[in-house]
Amino acid sequence: MITESELHEALGYLSEHQLIKYIETEPVTVAITPQGVSCALAGGTVQEYTNRQRPGTTYNNFLPNAQGVIIGEQQNVTQHNTAGIDPSAFVQLAGFVGQISNTLGMPDQDREELERAAQELHDEATSPSPEPGRMRQFATQVKDMLVGAGATAAAQVGIQMAEQALGTLV
Repeated sequence: MITESELHEALGYLSEHQLIKYIETEPVTVAITPQGVSCALAGGTVQEYTNRQRPGTTYNNFLPNAQGVIIGEQQNVTQHNTAGIDPSAFVQLAGFVGQISNTLGMPDQDREELERAAQELHDEATSPSPEPGRMRQFATQVKDMLVGAGATAAAQVGIQMAEQALGTLV
């Protein structure tokens, strides 16, 4: 059992690091942000995630047992990038879209177009020198298609992930 004080302290910490957001309802509830999803998928502690390296340095993204339309069927995928851009949010967005595209109820042609845009985003984000303009273009296409897909929970998470990724570009 945790005390109410401990709960509020933990929620404050998660909110401070933008891993959760408060929803204005009664009773007060919280939702996991796209960054919170990234933290959960990172495989370490919250503290390790919040202390990770910042843009401008080297980022190592490890996706254990990565499978799906976007990433393929490798056992492990490791990406190294020192270009001053953190493409990990774009890689995660592309992978997420690859996992959910079949659940959105989109017509086949629209779903295929969404998957193509996500694949192009993934290819650009994992290239040796990702170009911010191209990542912005592909992420915006993905976001727009997710908006058009309807108000499913998966589409909404994808939209938030796209907004977060786009927000990392200056």
